[in-house]
Amino acid sequence: LQNLLDSYSKMRVPGDVKLRFVIVENNDKFTLQDVVGRFRETIPQWEVQYELEPCLGIAFARNRVLNCALRAADDLLTFVDDDETVDQEWLVQLLAERDANDLDIVSSPVRIAPITPGASFWRRLIWSGIDRINRNSEAKLLLRRNKSKVEGIPSATGSWMGSVPFFRRTGLRFDTTFGFAGGEDVFLWIEARKLGARTGWTPYAIAYETMPEERLSLLYLYRRSRDETTAKFRNVLDGNRGNGLLLIQLASSLACRVLSFWFCLAAIPLTRGQTLVRAVWHLGSVAGILQACVGRSSRHYERATGY
Repeated sequence: LQNLLDSYSKMRVPGDVKLRFVIVENNDKFTLQDVVGRFRETIPQWEVQYELEPCLGIAFARNRVLNCALRAADDLLTFVDDDETVDQEWLVQLLAERDANDLDIVSSPVRIAPITPGASFWRRLIWSGIDRINRNSEAKLLLRRNKSKVEGIPSATGSWMGSVPFFRRTGLRFDTTFGFAGGEDVFLWIEARKLGARTGWTPYAIAYETMPEERLSLLYLYRRSRDETTAKFRNVLDGNRGNGLLLIQLASSLACRVLSFWFCLAAIPLTRGQTLVRAVWHLGSVAGILQACVGRSSRHYERATGY
């Protein structure tokens, strides 16, 4: 959180923009007074609001932030995660994309921050694999944008801007039934699109996710892939039980992931280990689909990592 706030204090802010920072601690008591206090001293020109949300779950915390923005009659709301930092041009670029296309929601890439100097060969190998997956995903989104298919790009709150009047008008909120599963942000985007939201994505507003050593392990990557896939497919299945076409698509997706796993596994010797992380990621996604099919839910965020 300290790193994120430091990056906020260094980002460029247009002269006609007034900022207010809302920090919500998802806990039963305040524990971040020192961090918040130092941040207030760093940016005396802006307001810093520190809130407590005792109901555990990301959706509860995000709704608290959204409700703060609604009560204050703000124009726009941005989100990043507390394990990220933002580029100096992050806010400027989100605003530029939003203004150029009159968007209700706009999101942007979250890249993997550079690994800590002195990390072991094994950690660097895993970091490299994660970074490669992340950059390939970003490249695909950029291609969709260049083909004028930007409205179909899901908006995740890792790097996000939304119109507060849109949420006031529609009453849309993050779905708290997701609990500790994650995925409530993409579901919000789906519901927003149904309500007529204009959505977009810009490659120029960059945020960076920190990968602490605890997360640079194959077990963590397997669990993360499994849990993200479980949350995604549970949402789809719960709303389409008995849909024959969906079952065919599900079987096809499962088969493709199994084949991708074996292909990446076989390629490990030829790529000097570069496909190892992708193999584990595909294996996790296979487990995630199977969990979703038997009715299991993801609880990925029940245990915090990276302290």
